Amino acid sequence: MKSISPLLKIKNLRTYFDTHAGVVRAVDGIDIDLYPGECLGVVGESGSGKSVAFLSVMGLIKKPGRIASGSIRFEDRELTALNPRQYRDIRGKEIAMTLQDSLTALNPSIKIIDQIAEVLKEHDRDMAAKGPKAIRGWALEMMKLVGIPDAENRLNDYPHQFSGGMRQRIMIAIALSCKPKLLIADEPTTALDVTIQAQVLNLIADIKEELNMSVIIITHNLGVVSEYTDRTVVMYAGQIVESGLTGDVILNPLHPYTKGLLKSIPRLSERDKAIHPIPGQVSGLIEPASQCRFLPRCSEQSETCRTEIPLKTLSGHREVRCIKAKEETDKC
Repeated sequence: MKSISPLLKIKNLRTYFDTHAGVVRAVDGIDIDLYPGECLGVVGESGSGKSVAFLSVMGLIKKPGRIASGSIRFEDRELTALNPRQYRDIRGKEIAMTLQDSLTALNPSIKIIDQIAEVLKEHDRDMAAKGPKAIRGWALEMMKLVGIPDAENRLNDYPHQFSGGMRQRIMIAIALSCKPKLLIADEPTTALDVTIQAQVLNLIADIKEELNMSVIIITHNLGVVSEYTDRTVVMYAGQIVESGLTGDVILNPLHPYTKGLLKSIPRLSERDKAIHPIPGQVSGLIEPASQCRFLPRCSEQSETCRTEIPLKTLSGHREVRCIKAKEETDKC
């Protein structure tokens, strides 16, 4: 995988929000490489910066937000240097994103056929030139691809006429209508029951293989990434605290935050064992202290943690932002 060039390369990305209280460092210097055909999981609590990072990739950061510094390269293009028109040519066509809440992400006053047609008219001029019948045929094909029952009769329905799981599928259909090279799925299982969650995630995995597409799944659920992703990035307070092959991160977590996330997952096989939630909440991002940002919540802290902790690379392409990481790997 490492011998080929990344499809997406994020380098030292910093996305800030200027507020009356101060500058919120929502994303504070992250590096991520995504390779062709790869599925990457990005995990963290609300407020960790994971969604903001990929809204930055999509060029969807608006005032008071700004990309303060860093590079976002997609194939051979520097996305931060594009003007709005150039960005629109890529967004939706080559990079697509499904947002967290399908009911608010879809326009409630527009029929599903018209919402799919809008993307085709914007990005596929050949299809648009063929007229409404061709567009309807392609929209129908997309609806069938994502498993919408009775798709032909539902093209003229509105979003509120579908269940949550079906709306997620429709968002995926819209995102895939131009067959992008990269799909970013932001919390694709939000507010869905576990059966529908599995159906949506299996759908994404199947389409990824069918279209030979790269996928990024943004989630707070380590169970999701353990099942569906090749590599995992764990974010906390705007920084990456751990990354590596998903199996390594799940089976041998090195950062106390990753360990805490895993300990807070209930397991049917351990019904008598207490769940141990991580105490406290994500640190404030306005002028964060020059120390480990997880320090106030960490059960393994020491005096040496009261300095800025760099992200260091270990063997096996593991990265971790913790001074005790070397000690942990020595024990394994």
